[in-house]
Amino acid sequence: MISLTKKYTLFIVIFVCSLSIPYLLYTIGAIPIYYDVSRPYQYPPMVKYSFKWPKITSFSPSSRHHQKDIYKEIDQKYCGQDRCKFLLPITITEQGKKKKEKKRESKSKAQLHFRQLAFMAGKIGRTIVLPNVYNSHFGSCLPNTFDFYYDRGWLETNQNRFNYITMKDFKLWISERQKAGVVPTGQEIYMQRSQQSRFLKNVKNCFRDAFDFSGRPTVNYQILDRPSPPKNMNLTDTIMKLLSDEARQHEYIDQSLISADIRHVEIPPVDVIHLFYDRRYQFMSNKKVNEPISYNKRWVEIADKISSQLKPYIAIHWRMERLEPVSNLLPCAINLVNDIQKLEGQSNEVHPHVFLLTDYPHLLNSTGAVPESKSFLSKQLKPQHHEAIQYLYRHLNITLTTIQDQKIHYDQLPKQNWNLIGIDTEGIIDRSVLGIIDKLVAMKAQWFFAGKPGICAKSSSFTGRISSSRLREYINGDESIIVPLKVFDLKGAT
Repeated sequence: MISLTKKYTLFIVIFVCSLSIPYLLYTIGAIPIYYDVSRPYQYPPMVKYSFKWPKITSFSPSSRHHQKDIYKEIDQKYCGQDRCKFLLPITITEQGKKKKEKKRESKSKAQLHFRQLAFMAGKIGRTIVLPNVYNSHFGSCLPNTFDFYYDRGWLETNQNRFNYITMKDFKLWISERQKAGVVPTGQEIYMQRSQQSRFLKNVKNCFRDAFDFSGRPTVNYQILDRPSPPKNMNLTDTIMKLLSDEARQHEYIDQSLISADIRHVEIPPVDVIHLFYDRRYQFMSNKKVNEPISYNKRWVEIADKISSQLKPYIAIHWRMERLEPVSNLLPCAINLVNDIQKLEGQSNEVHPHVFLLTDYPHLLNSTGAVPESKSFLSKQLKPQHHEAIQYLYRHLNITLTTIQDQKIHYDQLPKQNWNLIGIDTEGIIDRSVLGIIDKLVAMKAQWFFAGKPGICAKSSSFTGRISSSRLREYINGDESIIVPLKVFDLKGAT
């Protein structure tokens, strides 16, 4: 009987000890734990999260008290406070665009995400780093500065909502911190939709070697992404909580602190959140967030010059890429020309200028030329595409833009009814500049035509933004706009 009692006692002891295994796993760094046991952090509902410890050599920081005296002076210089806290967008995808959607379609969507993140940075007490740009993308590792596309007016107007720092000054801050022996701390955060993003997997963090990531895992947050989230879910609050200092503390582990009284440990702050962002829908409802950022004055002036040279003119946006059936293209072109020719009796221009915005790669017929559209390749072109465009060439006085390039064999291009305006980008080859200029020129046209979605053209938010701007100006009394939008359809269609 005594032997049996000892046996059960041993079993109970083993069982109780097994309950401590999860805690031991926590303490060896398998999963982050929160040090303030009195107020444990909880992730928001309807959020999936996972952790991965980066394969990065940890720095060996000196005494935290010694560091504090050093970084105060540097951080005051760049942030106006004793400790800088930045939000660094490593990449912001242009979600809302489909897999092969045209580049000029995506720029404003990515811009919306940036505007939201700028306001979010203000809410969580961080300074937004202005990301670089290239080919309609936003990302801190891209070649061109934010100013290459955009004017800073929107940033200055909203400086009471958030602070920002240029990429140049941000890099200087990193350099000064490193020279002073106070390496900035960082944490990589992936914020994406319910399904993990394939795009984010291929994005490299060019700042990875410049930061101390020790004690902080790479975190992946997957958040519900719908046009209208559930009524019991506030997406703004959810994302704010995920990016908060409390979440950063919760996810921190320092092996040297395991035996310490964790209730009284000072958790070192994360200087920089390295954000990988890939979501489709808007999460913040704010009138200021919805205001677009104006383009660089240089591109505005070029667009104004083109507009004044063409005036009066018709702008056409025709998105042909992946339209089915392609047999619709030529009948749509015929109907478009007929509609335009009807305007000749209403104006003094026998052949009004036509400014064409399209994904059709016109310059592929020129030796060595690069197509304007990265998504509409020569192998995707069908005879019906050529027939429709050739019909426009024969009947309209077409003007298009291209990046100024001496390698283009202009003698191989059409001689009549076809005008090419070269845009000088001062050696920076970024074809998204054409999308900016084309959009601005189309907004100022006297007439604007677009193909009927699903019949003559693919549905396009780019068209929607142009027509919305034109309609707003038309309603406000802009007499230079005669027709805000006319949709062309199949010949004889009702």
